[in-house]
Amino acid sequence: MKFKNVDLIFLVLFCALTIISLDFLINTSHQELIKNLSKYEQFQNLTTGLIITFWVCVVGNLLPVPTPYTWVVCYSSLPFIKQNLFIPFLVGFVASLGCLVGEMGGYLIGRSGAEIVSEEKINNLKPIQEYLINHPKLAPLLIFLAALTPISDDLIVVPLGLIKYSIKKTLIFCWLGKLGFMLIFAYNLLNICHLIGGESWILSILSLYALLLLVYLMIRIDFLNFLRILTKRRGDIAK
Repeated sequence: MKFKNVDLIFLVLFCALTIISLDFLINTSHQELIKNLSKYEQFQNLTTGLIITFWVCVVGNLLPVPTPYTWVVCYSSLPFIKQNLFIPFLVGFVASLGCLVGEMGGYLIGRSGAEIVSEEKINNLKPIQEYLINHPKLAPLLIFLAALTPISDDLIVVPLGLIKYSIKKTLIFCWLGKLGFMLIFAYNLLNICHLIGGESWILSILSLYALLLLVYLMIRIDFLNFLRILTKRRGDIAK
């Protein structure tokens, strides 16, 4: 994805979030939409919560732009977190499976090559593709780290499909990363769920702005160049 397209997408998302913020500021009744989500009837039932969690995670990871789908993990887990410590793990596990199903869409698109992926996108991903070909041992770590962060995993998963990288390894390391990421929210580590939707709607909105900025910066930063420098230094040290 070219930088001008990235800038346009995030400008649209920023404007949409600003409109929502203004709506909440003017209409106090709408603030309840993100307040105490865990008290909604759907999330008081574990089975219903797990089903909602799975499908929200599938859709959230299928979309080509970052989405705050992790809120559903928090509020499927919070009603039960004090009852049984295994339930948050179950929620995180189901969520990770949903994420994996969504992410595999990107891998399969890459695997299909030029038949589905546009020539422009293939050209944009070529540097990452070439790096993965030249450093196959780093692929599992990159898959894991991409899955462990809120950035779009398509940046790694699609190139892996294009080079016909092992689907077994892709599945394993992508799932491990997603499981770790989902468990952070399922167990509400560092009280992170209250930043997504809690008693303070203002804090929730601010956290969405922060997430949007974080993802934007992570996409704009040339991590591939950083990896090249790191790999070169390791090679120099080995000599």
